Amino acid sequence: MNKNANNKALNFFKKEGFYVILFVCLCIVAAVASITANNKSKIASKQEAVQKEQANAGNVNGGNQKKYDGALQVKKENIAKTKELKPVPNIKSVATAAVSSSVNAQFANPVANGLLARAYSKEIDSVVFKTDGSYRTNLGVDIQAKTGEPVVAVMDGIVKEVGTDVVGQNGNMVVIDHQNGLVTKYTSLSEKILVKKGDKISKKQQIGTVGNSSLNSYKEVYGSHLHFEVLQNNTNIDPAKYIKYDKYQSTKTK
Repeated sequence: MNKNANNKALNFFKKEGFYVILFVCLCIVAAVASITANNKSKIASKQEAVQKEQANAGNVNGGNQKKYDGALQVKKENIAKTKELKPVPNIKSVATAAVSSSVNAQFANPVANGLLARAYSKEIDSVVFKTDGSYRTNLGVDIQAKTGEPVVAVMDGIVKEVGTDVVGQNGNMVVIDHQNGLVTKYTSLSEKILVKKGDKISKKQQIGTVGNSSLNSYKEVYGSHLHFEVLQNNTNIDPAKYIKYDKYQSTKTK
């Protein structure tokens, strides 16, 4: 009986074995397909996540790029505005140059035919005046010349004052403003003065004649003369820097 059972089982496997093997193969294929599908799903999920991260990163970078571009544009505009601005002129430097130019300008001699009778002296160099025996400073120069000798303006200017030098007691006077703080003063003139206050005059224009109207030097050995002063910003300076005369000698007194 056992032998018959075994034979039946063997015959069954011989007839149905192909289908069994086919079924097993199908199961294996199904299992592999399932595993592959799961792997593809996971890979797709990962790719989607990566794409999202890249998209977010792109948005951030795009925002930063826009900020950078905006800042760069502002910088360019500021540079353009800076280039359009013109420098403010240095007014102080211009004024200083104008004063220097005026002071260094060449003077005409106020008297054509004269001699240097008394030089400029500061307070520490006071000299004796024989007219009254006093020691005083001489804040200008005394130019010995004949009475009636023409006196001219040393530079272009405007007549600032005409009258009598009461403070310095230097007699009949004309003061000329040459602008930029430069002023010249002509005293010990004769009574006939040819200009008036406010007149605009030119270099070498006659303003009067040599006299002997000074109260403090009318008895000096050199006699008639022009007392001439130069002031820069209301301060006396030595006229010998701008005019030249031969020195007067007492033995040649005219």
